[in-house]
Amino acid sequence: MNGIQAVITQENAKITCNFKQVEKAIQDKLAEYEGIVFTEDSKASARKEVASLRAEKKSLQDNMRDAKTQYMKPWENFEAQANKLIGLYDEPIDLINGQIQAFEKKRIAEKKQLIQKIYKCVPEDLQVYISLERIYNPKWENATYKEKDIKADIAEFVHKTENDLNTITSMQSEAVEKALNIYKDSLSLTDAITYINNYEQQKQQILAREQEKQRQEEAEKIRREERKKMLAEQRAREAQEAALRQAEAEKEAVLRQAEAEKEEALRQAEAEKIAAVEQAREDAAQEVIESFIPDIEGEENLYEYRISLSNDAKEKLEMYMDSVGIEWEMIE
Repeated sequence: MNGIQAVITQENAKITCNFKQVEKAIQDKLAEYEGIVFTEDSKASARKEVASLRAEKKSLQDNMRDAKTQYMKPWENFEAQANKLIGLYDEPIDLINGQIQAFEKKRIAEKKQLIQKIYKCVPEDLQVYISLERIYNPKWENATYKEKDIKADIAEFVHKTENDLNTITSMQSEAVEKALNIYKDSLSLTDAITYINNYEQQKQQILAREQEKQRQEEAEKIRREERKKMLAEQRAREAQEAALRQAEAEKEAVLRQAEAEKEEALRQAEAEKIAAVEQAREDAAQEVIESFIPDIEGEENLYEYRISLSNDAKEKLEMYMDSVGIEWEMIE
């Protein structure tokens, strides 16, 4: 079907321009600036020259643009009329396309219901991990994607998830529950296993630190017990030594006391001996003295003696004679 064809007549348009004349004028103008050198003092003049050249350039650009605008006016009028004609097709196209879209929308809705029905065969304990929204593939809605292919895709998700969960739970770690939550969030077996491995590694490190701490505490406890035992033994030795010293001191005290008592007894005995001797001497002396006491009741006679005495002995002798009643007289 060829369809409706518009008959368009074009006249070859021709645009002319005095390019060579303009080019020569520009070249002549620019030749004035070849080798030109400006200084700090002529800086203001240089700015003016630049402004003049830019103004001439813009004027030439505007000249060319105005020519293009005039040239394009016939096309712009033609294009507006052509677009209006072409737009007449939009109304029936939109009407038919709307019906097609409604058919497609209905088909997709029916396909989604089929997908929901297939998904309901997924075990409930797995649906928390692989919800339909999570595994949904938009290509399942395509008319060319068959029901068996959708079932195969979902079955593959189920099989993979079951295997992943069995792998995680078989690791028999305290971190399995947390790893399952991680897997639920990411559906990444690698992330879950990495978490468990890291947890077990940290657990071993913590356990090793705890064991080392316990070992150190046990060693410290043993050292404290040994120090306590040594201190008790030292105190026992000191107490024993103190008791021995006390016993020795008491023994020495007893010996000293016995020695003192012995010495005292000896002194007492010696004193008694001396006293006895003195008493004996006194008794013997008394007897001697008494034997020399004259009997004053008998006949008295006069006797003269010449005795050599010290003054003390002289006095004692005089006292004695007085005491026994002897009458005496000092002969000069």
